[in-house]
Amino acid sequence: MTQGIVWSAITRNDTILAEAGEDDGTGKVVSLAQKMMKQKPTPGWEFKRSKGLRGMKFHVYDHADDRLDSTGDSSGVLWIFSCIAHSSLEECQQKSFLEKLVYLTEPLRQDDYLWREGGLLACQATFGPLLQQRMEQVGHHGKLAMVNQSINTTKEIMARNIEMALDRGDALDDLDKRADELNVMSQQFKKRADQVKRFKMWQNAKHGVIIGTAVTAGVAVVTVPPLIALL
Repeated sequence: MTQGIVWSAITRNDTILAEAGEDDGTGKVVSLAQKMMKQKPTPGWEFKRSKGLRGMKFHVYDHADDRLDSTGDSSGVLWIFSCIAHSSLEECQQKSFLEKLVYLTEPLRQDDYLWREGGLLACQATFGPLLQQRMEQVGHHGKLAMVNQSINTTKEIMARNIEMALDRGDALDDLDKRADELNVMSQQFKKRADQVKRFKMWQNAKHGVIIGTAVTAGVAVVTVPPLIALL
């Protein structure tokens, strides 16, 4: 296998929409990918390591209340960007690869029917070849070609993820416990607790240790077989 990104996938909630990669014949890549996909999502970076390999995931929470799926549900969507690389590839290059996938797929994730409602591997034929191409570019172009994006957008995504997580918690608390008993003291306590919680989530998200866990024009017509989606 090429010394670089060996597997990558884009998932909507629990549905793998597109993936590309190969195993080395030992099953290590498949095993690590499956373990990564089972991890509970978090607002920041997630890492999982196996001998000679490093898995990485990044999540984008999409809570668009004005969007309804085919069942009339307006519940949020969780987009998961995952990849596995050889440990020799610098961590910043691996992060940059996933960040680029977030930027590339943004218009698709917002407006494309297959991306928002398609089933297993619904985007494999259209996006799989591009995903494979981007993986190969990591090894060919090197560090300077990959690490050329500002990290501000990624920080904004993590900040939005954290705020949404906090908002969901507030909504549940309001339903069960809060009403007339909410006074000035409890408000001040909750504000301070959120500040501490937000600080801890930022610290964990930046270091990748939270536990639990745009386009295709010009790409040749290539069939990219999935690696783990059909297992």
